[in-house]
Amino acid sequence: MKILLSTFGPDPENTLAAMKALPYQKLVLIMSEDSKDTPAFKMIVDNEAKAKGIVETLIVDEYDLKDCFRSITDYILEERNKDKKGENEIIINISGGSKILGDAALLAAFEMGVPAFHCEKSRTVRFPVLRGVTLRDRLTESQIAVLKELGTMDTIDEIVERVGDRLTEETIRKALRELRQLGVIRTVPSDGKITLELTEAGILVLETINRFEKMRG
Repeated sequence: MKILLSTFGPDPENTLAAMKALPYQKLVLIMSEDSKDTPAFKMIVDNEAKAKGIVETLIVDEYDLKDCFRSITDYILEERNKDKKGENEIIINISGGSKILGDAALLAAFEMGVPAFHCEKSRTVRFPVLRGVTLRDRLTESQIAVLKELGTMDTIDEIVERVGDRLTEETIRKALRELRQLGVIRTVPSDGKITLELTEAGILVLETINRFEKMRG
């Protein structure tokens, strides 16, 4: 079965463009709860019903990057787990709804190796499938080791002490510098000391790494 996941908002133009340009047998609208009450949603549901198509919704907080990303990746994983024969084909249109929702959908597509498209009335753009370029693959083993040990408002010395049995101090400090450059952690002054904490992106990266490692045993 061809499954089209499409981000969706009050203005349905780009979602309709995706439905016209991309082949699908099941449509999954990624959207907020409020979008269920819009004329655009009712129009799409009615049109699909007349065509005897399948429509599902994936409800997210469209302004919460982490929630959107988690929901989309979880849906793809669930569909893949159900698809024992490998017959389903999943694609994502990222051009509907909020920018945060679109960014999360594109990030999920890259993470899961799913083809992603940006559809408008006049054009359809396909993004490359970046296999092997998951969030985990972007980081080195030393960066991941340091990231996993980062607590709340830790100093560099505390991190060095915690990870020092596995990595040298030089390697730990280098990993911390690189993680700051990637926007995964940030420095915060606290009681006359410089402490470290995860950024929102860092929380997302760490949660994703932990979830996928747990699933893969």
